[in-house]
Amino acid sequence: MKQTTYTTKVIVPEEGYYLTQAEEVEPNQRIFSKEIFLAVNDSPANWKEITEEEVEKLIAIQNEAN
Repeated sequence: MKQTTYTTKVIVPEEGYYLTQAEEVEPNQRIFSKEIFLAVNDSPANWKEITEEEVEKLIAIQNEAN
């Protein structure tokens, strides 16, 4: 019998903030989340916190592009 155990790292922003990619990405590729489950090769350094107001502005840009 084979048994495997996985550990998942989850990051959560401070109250009033969202997580998004730390690097510049195309507006339609930007992710906004209250919780990120990191992949095995991902790092918390690849994510940053932004305010809800910033998220609203970026979503408006995404909607204009579509």
